[in-house]
Amino acid sequence: MEQHTKIPVVLVTGFLGAGKTTLINEIIHHHQHLKLALVENEFGQQSIDQDLIVGMRCENIFDLSNGCICCSISNEFSLTLLDLADKAGEIDYLLIETTGVADLSNVIKPFYDDQELKEKYTLAGSVCLIDASNFIQQMSEREQQMQVILSDLLVVNKTDMVDETTLDDIKKNLTAWNRTAQIQTTKFGQCNELQLDHFAESVHGQLEKKMAEPFMFRLVQSKKYTTFTHEFSGEIPLERFKYWFNYFAAINQREIYRIKGILFSQNSPTKTIVQSVGGATSYAEGSMIIPGEKPVNRLVFIGKEIDFDRISFELDHYLNKE
Repeated sequence: MEQHTKIPVVLVTGFLGAGKTTLINEIIHHHQHLKLALVENEFGQQSIDQDLIVGMRCENIFDLSNGCICCSISNEFSLTLLDLADKAGEIDYLLIETTGVADLSNVIKPFYDDQELKEKYTLAGSVCLIDASNFIQQMSEREQQMQVILSDLLVVNKTDMVDETTLDDIKKNLTAWNRTAQIQTTKFGQCNELQLDHFAESVHGQLEKKMAEPFMFRLVQSKKYTTFTHEFSGEIPLERFKYWFNYFAAINQREIYRIKGILFSQNSPTKTIVQSVGGATSYAEGSMIIPGEKPVNRLVFIGKEIDFDRISFELDHYLNKE
């Protein structure tokens, strides 16, 4: 029996002028062995982005103009994705380019909680383009901050326009905003290390690697955002955890923007990667558990005004009660 294969999706975001279209052209150029489709979004009734995309058949470029896809999720965006899903087998990968002011949480969320989309797509991860030459100015904007917080790979572009000291400061700031994301640097949008074939495995592997490192239990990043890491030992009943976590993420979505974590579930040879954005949750298979590896579960919470003690108490109480 032929097995239905979900279409993997990579989101490309970043603030205005950061180089998203240039990066997408680079991705297309280096992945000519793959059948790619692109959903792009631009304000205004007349889009020009299609004319800037090189090396892709026009019928595989879908333009959503005159509005932001994060504001029309239940309409044009979702309908376009469902129509695209009929081409399963004709498409190896779907790229989605957001506007520079997109609320990335609203773009990610449907892939976690829309049942139709979950059956047809798998979200490999999100890439955020950072403009090194305008970093300080752009990171004062909430949209840019959220794009950085919610992305799995941060690509610092235009590095030829800043000195090494400034670049080091940018990377330190990005790490403070999003400790679990991978950071790459480039100029002219050239990102040869971004391999779609192994993108999901790469970002998941990077997440596991970083979360295995010693974490500060609490780390206040700024006056607006906070990162909080919670650890608890032992193999957990995964279905029981999901029951608590899905409810917790939904009712706390205003305060907690993203949760990422690694879990050791009972009777499983692999780790489980859990993610939440905008109250919607996703679970994926992680790496194999090494014999003798200590089962330490780790969850990273990113948001504002997070009540650390309440989270720790609720989780420990729920998992330990009969």
